[in-house]
Amino acid sequence: MREAVSAVLVHDDQLFVVRRQPHLLAFPGFIAFPGGKVDSGDSGQAFEHPLLRDFPAYQVRALCRELLEELGFNLEAALEQGQIRSISLLGTAITPRFAAVRFSVPHYKIELHQKPDIRPDSEEIAWADWVAGAELWRRFLDGEALMVVPTQCIVRTLAEDISAQRVNPFNIVYDHERELPYLELIKGVGLIPVPSLTLPPATSTNALRVGDGGSPVCLIDPSPKDRESYEKLLITLERFPIDRILITHHHRDHHQQAPDIARQLDIPILCSACTDQRLKASFGADYLEGVSVELIQEGDAITQWQGRVVRAYFLPGHDDGMMGLAPEGNAWFMVSDLVQTQGSVVIPEPEGEMRAYLNSLQRVISMKPRVIIPAHGLPAGETWLLEQVFEHRMERERQIQFLHQAGSSIDEMVASIYVGLDRKLLPLAQQNVRQHLRKLGLYTE
Repeated sequence: MREAVSAVLVHDDQLFVVRRQPHLLAFPGFIAFPGGKVDSGDSGQAFEHPLLRDFPAYQVRALCRELLEELGFNLEAALEQGQIRSISLLGTAITPRFAAVRFSVPHYKIELHQKPDIRPDSEEIAWADWVAGAELWRRFLDGEALMVVPTQCIVRTLAEDISAQRVNPFNIVYDHERELPYLELIKGVGLIPVPSLTLPPATSTNALRVGDGGSPVCLIDPSPKDRESYEKLLITLERFPIDRILITHHHRDHHQQAPDIARQLDIPILCSACTDQRLKASFGADYLEGVSVELIQEGDAITQWQGRVVRAYFLPGHDDGMMGLAPEGNAWFMVSDLVQTQGSVVIPEPEGEMRAYLNSLQRVISMKPRVIIPAHGLPAGETWLLEQVFEHRMERERQIQFLHQAGSSIDEMVASIYVGLDRKLLPLAQQNVRQHLRKLGLYTE
């Protein structure tokens, strides 16, 4: 397990928090506390200062380095000048078992006599400020802040008692032997990472649970890959019950065993008419037998979140029947397989279409949602990821057009563009190349 450190700077009743840049690979756009990874240079003798001698020296050195790099704040100098009232270990965040890379992150509370001069590193930090704990917690409860669970636990605890020296619980609490984790990284949007038969590097599909204020509670894209995952999901749903299931599109990793869940819980399945047809054509006419199927269209109200209507949006391109969801005001947008924070999206044949895919990307970008929620991987703040995918696709198209003009075959294009790609994924890369050629009018069926 890798290690990192984090600093919770406190002055009076205020906490110093940052919003991470949307282009960062880890937790883009999340509200967080400053800190970072421990590296090999973070070693040496123990600190003699009485506020530091009880803590591992390498962690303190990493903390000093990160605070200086990210904020221009010299913790050692502040200690020497008597600016620090106390330092305590609030707790250690442990990355959940389902994460691809796991970290252990001790969070140190540093109480200050006065606010230091802070110069945030704009490469990593999009916004930073001192915020009262109670105000920061209100922002999360109102769905205005994207936070991991340990950050939520710290903010909630210090909002109630700014003098607290320990936070408990500090991590996700669930029985991993019996159930699946349930995360609310945005208040009111439950995310269950369900192990699914999806494409690598992803290993799960996000089943989202949304619905409040007496509106129907909807579970989006449950797709457990086997009986064990199915049973764990059902136990999780006992704690977090649902009224309906929504399938965004017909690809297997978005609905496997969903009809069984619907039959067992006696609830309906919602999907587009195109998805309904493709499910029956691909998985059998009796695939949805015994399930009440409700067809949804562009703009249909699906449920409510924070008192706001959540509507369906048509997002073709990856699949011709794919739907996404967003509440009024676009605080977030569930985009299904429009983008991923793990790997890239395939435009499959025959249901995919490159022009429609690019149009769907541009449509969501133009709506300016504050958070993007993909079907695979964690949410991301703002639309940077969508914009990068769009630019990447356009650059791919320019490469393909150049290679076509040079007389390259599709296999030669794939070899040139996708250097080092796993051979098992070559057919998917070939599909993407053909889809770009179709958009350019350069591919003869």
